[in-house]
Amino acid sequence: ERIDFKKDNKIDKEELEHTLRSLGYEPVKVNQYGISEVEQMIWEVDEDSDGCVSFEEFQMMFDRGRNDRTGHEPKKLFNLCQFMCLDRDGDGSISSEECMEMIMHRYDRAKLDEVFRNDGGEREITLSDFLAQVNRSHAVPKGLTRARNSSGKMPSIKKR
Repeated sequence: ERIDFKKDNKIDKEELEHTLRSLGYEPVKVNQYGISEVEQMIWEVDEDSDGCVSFEEFQMMFDRGRNDRTGHEPKKLFNLCQFMCLDRDGDGSISSEECMEMIMHRYDRAKLDEVFRNDGGEREITLSDFLAQVNRSHAVPKGLTRARNSSGKMPSIKKR
């Protein structure tokens, strides 16, 4: 609801860009796949390829992201939504305590210790900080590992 400001039950590129910028995050204009970060966020979950995320696609993305124990589900839009759930007042930041709670639940104690090892205590975390931490090294939950291809590199993203 906070993203779908047009109230048409779908999230388009304009709405997603607006949301990211309103949270103080400047999305990448062209990424390694030749599309914008916003277009990639939509593409990862756009099952009917209409360039938007419908309510049903959003629900499926959120459920799959929340229940993912393999680390293979697309997480870009899920991470934004998780941040927005923690950022209850919509000011673009969350407390380190709220972030710790999410990381402990989603990953484990080792990841929590890694993320906050040099943190001097309570502070506000921006969306950029949050995304950097949850995307750092493409962390896989609860001790699982990701498959690598024959060259030892991570496989590229493929649409289902």
